[in-house]
Amino acid sequence: MKFFLPLLFLMYWGGITLFNHSHVVNGVIIVHSHPFQANHQHTPDQAETIFFLGHYTASSLPSLLTAVSCFLVLLNVLAVPRVVRLCLSRQENGLHLRAPPVCVF
Repeated sequence: MKFFLPLLFLMYWGGITLFNHSHVVNGVIIVHSHPFQANHQHTPDQAETIFFLGHYTASSLPSLLTAVSCFLVLLNVLAVPRVVRLCLSRQENGLHLRAPPVCVF
């Protein structure tokens, strides 16, 4: 998950940033972005869908609370765990076949 979600975000961000173009439909300029081939056209239904999706807003408190909770869960998943330093105590007795571990604070 911690590799898939950033990759998905980068693909989305690249898709809406790098492939920006416009069409003129009935004298109205429609600007949108998607990977495309040169000189392509959209059907009227596609143009209408692009228009409505481009102007869609959902600003209600329940959706904001859901988004914040999802963001916090994703932040927990993507967080890098803290590195724990392990210090072993030095034993004075016994046969030591290698140098003892050193712990410096």
